[in-house]
Amino acid sequence: MVPQRSTLAAGFRLLTGFAALAAGGVALGIELERRIVAKRITRTSEADLAAFFSLRSDGPDVTTPDGVVLHTEVDEGPADDLTLVYVHGYALNLDCWHFQRLHFRGQLRQVLYDQRSHGRSTRSEAERCRIPQLAEDLYQVLEEVVGPGPVVLIGHSMGAMAIMRLAQSRPELFGSRVLGVALFCTSAGELTDHSPIRGIPGRTFHRVAEPLMAGLNRIPELVSQGRRAGSDLGYVVTRRMAFGSDDVPPSYVDFASEMLAEIPLEVVADYYPAIGELDEYAALEIVSTVPTVVVGGENDMITPIEHTARIVESLPKAEAIRVEDCGHLGMIEKHEIFNGALDVLLARVRATLG
Repeated sequence: MVPQRSTLAAGFRLLTGFAALAAGGVALGIELERRIVAKRITRTSEADLAAFFSLRSDGPDVTTPDGVVLHTEVDEGPADDLTLVYVHGYALNLDCWHFQRLHFRGQLRQVLYDQRSHGRSTRSEAERCRIPQLAEDLYQVLEEVVGPGPVVLIGHSMGAMAIMRLAQSRPELFGSRVLGVALFCTSAGELTDHSPIRGIPGRTFHRVAEPLMAGLNRIPELVSQGRRAGSDLGYVVTRRMAFGSDDVPPSYVDFASEMLAEIPLEVVADYYPAIGELDEYAALEIVSTVPTVVVGGENDMITPIEHTARIVESLPKAEAIRVEDCGHLGMIEKHEIFNGALDVLLARVRATLG
């Protein structure tokens, strides 16, 4: 009995970070780091943390053909010729766009939504938690919420993958309705060759991750204790896996931890096979027909900067930005740079509109 619990606990330490962000775990020495971090940080107050979740607006629910209800929010702006559509990544929700939403609020119309099984959207059948389905969900949001006007699509991680898939499945949109694309901290494929844990080959990690998650699903109490928002373990894992700088504000880490702790491990497991299936390189030829910006963090442990470079190779006209001391949640950690990249993209889009 003890060895089994020890094995499961070890597996939990390995996969907690992955369960939070798509792939990951706790490196050796986490207990020492936990003590060091605990001495250095001042915990975020409830009021300060609540401010990250304070940007709210109404939006129509979108019911997909398979019965999933997608939660949307629409920030109306002044009369304008553009709508920004944000597509968030794995294990997050629309609140992850806090800094971008704040930056453009009142200037442009903005549409945000929670991916199926994430945030305030309802649960999906596991077999539909795949990138092609997310692209169809995005298309439905464009049709039912955005309307016929021109849009700029902004995607992070899995959300950017959905945008690339949309380009493959509905290329006629790009250049007609979709006039610009931003791809943040993402990959177009070959993620099974990457391991977020040093010393473990990528394919070995991905081979053991899925059955290990199935085992963790059988011990929900142990998992929830480590993943709950505000826990030392949750804080350290998020800091290590999501951010790339040593001086990231504790409030940013707590903000991310709060989002990540809300997604059930079952949902993480539902989406995991999508990583092995990912191959969106063919989409980049279509994406290249519109102004595009590609931004990657040089310390991204989830979708490494080499994957950003591969995307840029297929998008020679794209604005390409490598951000130093930046991890996977760059739009939070280095939001000034990411917001600036969007400003440049919008200027290019407006130039095409005359």
